[in-house]
Amino acid sequence: MKVCIVLNGEINDYNKIKKIIIDKNYDYIIGADGGCNHLYKMNIIPNYIIGDLDSIDKDIVYYYKNKNINLKKYPREKDETDSQICINLAKDLNCSEVDFYGALGGRIDHTIANIGLMHYSRKMNIKPKIISEKEEVIIIKNEEIILKGNKGDTISIIPIMKDANNVTLKKLKYKLDNSKIGYLSSLGVSNEMLEDECIIKIEDGYALIIRNIM
Repeated sequence: MKVCIVLNGEINDYNKIKKIIIDKNYDYIIGADGGCNHLYKMNIIPNYIIGDLDSIDKDIVYYYKNKNINLKKYPREKDETDSQICINLAKDLNCSEVDFYGALGGRIDHTIANIGLMHYSRKMNIKPKIISEKEEVIIIKNEEIILKGNKGDTISIIPIMKDANNVTLKKLKYKLDNSKIGYLSSLGVSNEMLEDECIIKIEDGYALIIRNIM
């Protein structure tokens, strides 16, 4: 089960993001409050609208109400963000993967918190990804992945929580073999894919993997 959650960050190329969302054929699309402004501009009808509705345009609320969308309004003052409530809903829908759009740009605190949503999702056994016009962001922990992309894509590996140990990188311009990348170190920034896929292995550690799309 794969879910799309649209947040209230920056989306500049609506045509590109709409095509990605449509092509991925999600089981459910969830608009997090102001993220519904983006959905409206892309002419996408969500399955759910979640939040305190302080950021969504009131005319858009009226529009979606007439479409009989599942709209769940929450108090503005609450312990969880609208985005966390969306993830909780995705969990209730038996979601195994979630893609976030509109998660980057705008206020830096919101961007950092949205990246933190990936950790929150993993704790709920949901595989997360952030997608924008220019990058895809995933998070890995103590695992090996084959990352698909295009030759020449820029790849950055940024350890979070702690140092990443026994890091092996293959099919990248700058290879590593059981090496260490320090916590938030720039060592793993701006590598380059030599083929249409690369291999990233971290035996001990937690890291953001960022693929910049050409």
